[in-house]
Amino acid sequence: MVQIVIENANEQDVPAIAALFTESFKESVLHHCGRLPKPLAMQDVFSLVYQAEPAAAFVARSGSEVIGYCFAPVNLSALWMRAITGGHIIKWAWRWLTGRYGFGLHPVKIIILNKIAFLCSSVKPGKAANARILSIAVAESYRGQGVASRLMKAALEYFKANNASLVRLEVRPDNAPAVKVYKNLGFVEGGTTRDSQGDWLIMFKEME
Repeated sequence: MVQIVIENANEQDVPAIAALFTESFKESVLHHCGRLPKPLAMQDVFSLVYQAEPAAAFVARSGSEVIGYCFAPVNLSALWMRAITGGHIIKWAWRWLTGRYGFGLHPVKIIILNKIAFLCSSVKPGKAANARILSIAVAESYRGQGVASRLMKAALEYFKANNASLVRLEVRPDNAPAVKVYKNLGFVEGGTTRDSQGDWLIMFKEME
């Protein structure tokens, strides 16, 4: 039996992480893009997330296969700054205009409006937290085996080591298995936010 290992991701894992995100959140991707985008689109997004804070990226491996991931930045503002000053937005715009992402103008409008809504929610009094569980997913065939909990525990150790005081995440209210995992790890409900696809449950954890 192949052992599942939780460890820090490396940049070569980005394509596998991007593919796992698309597989795990296919309904959301289709909602935003109208159709599945070309792999480069998601790879560029996760490349930015990784480069902004490499130590915050964790993967679960079964042998050489990436079967889960978690991005847990303690300095979310650095991610936005890197997107603006690192040339990513210009690169993304050029690749989108030249058809390398495989979707048109309407998805861009939806994505921008949703990101604005999330930014507004994240700075409201009582809901601001720079440490975040930004994205986490586990391959379908490995769910229910505790992989998500192990990824979350690695993230929480990272938060602790970096003196994070408050951690925030968002999850769809009907995603009962994920909500259960988060509650078991000490997260509590702290309100809701909303995007074009529906409600998100906001959860917080105060670090000791």
